[in-house]
Amino acid sequence: MGIQAWLIFLGIGAMTLIVWDGKRSKIKNAASSTLPAQRITSLTTSLPSEAASASVSHCAIEPLKSAQSYSVTNLEQNNQGSRIGAATHIKGTITADEPILIKGQVEGLVIAPNHPVIVSATGYVTDYLEGGVVSIDGKVSGMLKANIKATLLSGAQVQGSVDAPSFECMAGAILSVNVSHEAIRQKEALVS
Repeated sequence: MGIQAWLIFLGIGAMTLIVWDGKRSKIKNAASSTLPAQRITSLTTSLPSEAASASVSHCAIEPLKSAQSYSVTNLEQNNQGSRIGAATHIKGTITADEPILIKGQVEGLVIAPNHPVIVSATGYVTDYLEGGVVSIDGKVSGMLKANIKATLLSGAQVQGSVDAPSFECMAGAILSVNVSHEAIRQKEALVS
């Protein structure tokens, strides 16, 4: 066998290893994408019409019972909605009729009242954020309004006010907020 045959044989072997490694990575990523939903903890807080003030450093509550939360991985895999990249800085108003994934910085208004809005670990939103289901793993400063549910993951840092009929908080989230929602009776929340 000549040198060319050996090089072809080695090239085929290298390509086979690359394909196997890619398949292994896909399987590993698919397995790890189910973990965030298992780690989310739940806090359903409903308050009377007056806003209740809370300065909380961390929250830890019982495990989430339903999988209504949207994760960054799900939105990226489905290739749906608008994405604001980590290197992007927007000043102004974003109005969307589709899901929004924020990895960058937004100064102004983010409005998607009937769709999921996700602020990833690198994301930062100031002023106003509104969505149907809102999941926060980054920083939000200002008014956070979720029309269905607000979920704060372990990396969340929220300062300002939150208005949501359902509120979930994962251990490690840092809050300094006023929480309110009209026409719903008060429930006891466990906050540590």
